[in-house]
Amino acid sequence: MKKTKTLLPLTLLGILSGALVGCGKDSNKIVVWVGEESAAFYTNVVADYLETNPDFGFEVEVKGMDTGTIAGVITNDPEAAADIYTVAHDNVGKLAATQCAKPLTEATLTAQILADNPDAFKSVIYNKLGNQDMIYASPYISQALVLFYNKAYVSAEQAKSFEGLSEAAAAISSGTKKVHSVTFTGDDGYNFSITTLARKVSDKSTSVKIYEGANSDASTKDFGTSYFQGDDTVAVTRWAQDSFASENGLKWASSDGWEADLRNEGVLGVISGSWNYNAAAACVGETNLGIALIPTMTITASQAEGLTDVAEGDVFRGGTFADCKCFMINGYSAAKKYSAEQALIKYLSSKDIQNLSYKEALNIPAYEGANDYINSLYVAGEIEENQYLLAAKQVEMAEWGIPQPFINGTLNTYFYSKNAPAVLRAIVDRAQYPVQNPILEETTSLAGIRKGLWTIQYIWMRGYSPERYWPETYPAAVPTAAEEKAILGL
Repeated sequence: MKKTKTLLPLTLLGILSGALVGCGKDSNKIVVWVGEESAAFYTNVVADYLETNPDFGFEVEVKGMDTGTIAGVITNDPEAAADIYTVAHDNVGKLAATQCAKPLTEATLTAQILADNPDAFKSVIYNKLGNQDMIYASPYISQALVLFYNKAYVSAEQAKSFEGLSEAAAAISSGTKKVHSVTFTGDDGYNFSITTLARKVSDKSTSVKIYEGANSDASTKDFGTSYFQGDDTVAVTRWAQDSFASENGLKWASSDGWEADLRNEGVLGVISGSWNYNAAAACVGETNLGIALIPTMTITASQAEGLTDVAEGDVFRGGTFADCKCFMINGYSAAKKYSAEQALIKYLSSKDIQNLSYKEALNIPAYEGANDYINSLYVAGEIEENQYLLAAKQVEMAEWGIPQPFINGTLNTYFYSKNAPAVLRAIVDRAQYPVQNPILEETTSLAGIRKGLWTIQYIWMRGYSPERYWPETYPAAVPTAAEEKAILGL
């Protein structure tokens, strides 16, 4: 969809002016929140910026934060939060809609954002102000899930497929010690997205749709199109069921955590991202830590049984959300800081600083074409092999994933926080999961799996589990609330 950015109508200027007047965080200091792992780097970068821009007009303080919790902190108490903060892009809509963010309007900044970023990232940084689509965030870090594995036991060839990893795990299992192939850092909808977002290797296709075409204004209740009942999804779900049931297959993290499992050689790999590189390296030793794409899975005859669009031998690659972290401006920051904040964001999210951030802090650049720079460093011998692989494999995984499509806060909540991940885990574990009335009876038959997948799709679109309406056959459309009442004669 084409975005209008350059000329703001007078009505919009009025709205924007109102948003900038009388804001609470009034001081001569601009506070910037970045990830804890990057605080030292950005402190030095800001110091250099202020030295070369002595007329900037504000003191700047950089603080390291847990980026996974920043959005919640800002939502709960925006007046106590930083002037400029870092969040994953799936929080942009929620923060903009709750007036915890200001749009980015400075012409050279918005031009840089639009020129530098891939279309996937440009599609998730907008929200509405009045009736106008506005840019609210400047991407500067990209991230995707990859495989970390123990090279002491797994060859590079084995790491290409889940079957190869299971083979390696079986080879070192003995007696009562059963080694599993791969674990996960969580069973939520993000860290366990390998089946949800899996794609057929031959053409990178998937039938899955998640909020395609949704409106950024949640009040419209226009959540676009979601679909989670295709034959490919059924086949991959069956594959996951079999793998988790296998003594050398996938494994949920133990109560001691994924790090203990990897360190104690209870598993040979973990699916995660660059933010857990150091933790994974500490578990197996940096020289033993391998990095690869999320592996492939090959569908068996039983997993394809009863399906039309999937056959025995079809190969899928586990999927990922390919995301960006962004700088945003706090809606409660004083209006007098607005221009300076945008100038600082322009500098911090520039290609040059993204490149430097990769070299010094292992932050993967977000701009389009960053892989050329990463490759050049490796060829020149300026970075180690794992530093190269960590970036290259995440960038490559982006070709197999999508950005989290939660362009407003409601979609984020429905996808993650309304029990859809719990239903998916129940299906994978072949366990019962109560969804009010009636119960999701079983998750072993084709009908049971399809019912569970329909239930997940229902939660994505409605924000709660089905109560009374269940289709007679699946796949089936998820009715709107009004349609469901009509079906039930209410």
